[in-house]
Amino acid sequence: MTIIRFALLTTCVVAAGTLGAAQRPAKPDSTAAALSVTLNQGEVARWPDVAAKRCALGAKTYAAVNAVCYYPFDVAAKPGRYPIAAIDDAGKRHKATAIVLKTERPHVDITLRDEGYIDVTPENQRRALREREVVLKLFAARNSAARFSLPLGAPASPLPKNENDFGSDRTFNGKVESQHTGRDYPVNEGNPVKAIADGTVVLADEHFITGNSVYIDHGDGMVSASFHLSTLSVKTGDEVKRGQTIGKVGATGRVSGAHLHLGIRWLGARVDPQPLIETPLQLHNVGEPPAVTERKEEKAQREPKESNASIRRDEEG
Repeated sequence: MTIIRFALLTTCVVAAGTLGAAQRPAKPDSTAAALSVTLNQGEVARWPDVAAKRCALGAKTYAAVNAVCYYPFDVAAKPGRYPIAAIDDAGKRHKATAIVLKTERPHVDITLRDEGYIDVTPENQRRALREREVVLKLFAARNSAARFSLPLGAPASPLPKNENDFGSDRTFNGKVESQHTGRDYPVNEGNPVKAIADGTVVLADEHFITGNSVYIDHGDGMVSASFHLSTLSVKTGDEVKRGQTIGKVGATGRVSGAHLHLGIRWLGARVDPQPLIETPLQLHNVGEPPAVTERKEEKAQREPKESNASIRRDEEG
């Protein structure tokens, strides 16, 4: 059966658009810095050895977080070499190169019970398009100070292990294909969902694909998204604190059961939330020895990947 590539409905709203996916490596530069960091698509690198005031990733410049530069790369960033820099208080620009590797993702076949999300009516197609356009505007870079520190707060307490589904390729009912760009956590229906950091609620609404959804701007280009909530505890324009309840776990939108979905856009890049709520020490550092990089990768690879045998809870893509 021919697979339908319908971007409007196969990709969750956090994944839609071209801001992060447009990341392209730089052309070879004979003057490139000797320092480098190697990471996968959808990961974040850091530079802890420079007391930084501002950071640069390609043409983007932005504020450091607690004097540390972080470099987020989209799940679909083109593999290659990217110029990065850390700018200290004296204005000195420390240069390095980020090397993004092609990352293999598991493929998961999913059967949806609700065919309304497969054979979508023209009315719902138009609705989803309108909602997508609204959400994409939320990810426009804002020159605001970071209102977060790493690690981020957990979106639930306690936060159970998830099935490592960030970036997995999914096919629904043999027709619709998408890439999952958040993390799903098996939290029971009705449990509180919490803000991962201070911020401003830039959108709290009910959408066709993602159900009851809350988007929070945390400053420095970071926006978090919580989907499929049963109820909302905040409204657009509210100021929230880290750990504050923003809603309750539910099963609204395109899902097969209740769960907690968390997605993060940072500087327009769709990145894996899990390492950001654990410890920044696990992120790849500029200048770290290859052996250290290998140990971190080995640890990450030991985490079980999503598979067809996994219990399906999330189908928003």
